[in-house]
Amino acid sequence: MTMADRLRALGSLGLESLLLYFDEVLVRAGDELAVEGRLCHQFFVVVEGRLETCRGGVRGELVAGQGFGWAAMRDRAVNEASVRAMGNARLLVMGHEQFRAADALALRARETAAPLSGIRRRIFGTVARTAGA
Repeated sequence: MTMADRLRALGSLGLESLLLYFDEVLVRAGDELAVEGRLCHQFFVVVEGRLETCRGGVRGELVAGQGFGWAAMRDRAVNEASVRAMGNARLLVMGHEQFRAADALALRARETAAPLSGIRRRIFGTVARTAGA
């Protein structure tokens, strides 16, 4: 199940409840946040600023609303890219313990939630996509 699927299942109250599992972190230009091929230790979402990614030598960028590390944290795997701050940035960050608790909450919500109406699906789908699936 993807991050987008789990977030969609939570609804607005559930999404707000996830904030309890995040720590807000300020990083400085040049700070290294992940190294490609090393064990993933955090899931984060960019709140402000820009992060540079490098995946197999190909450069990319993460901006506000995008996340990194969901699949690797879920699978207890390695980082799929290296990530560093291009400038000062503000992030929401979850470590292993926080991630496991939030992931379980999202899974329970999906399993017990009644089907959402079409408009609610579109709204939550948009929110989930901006978090980076």
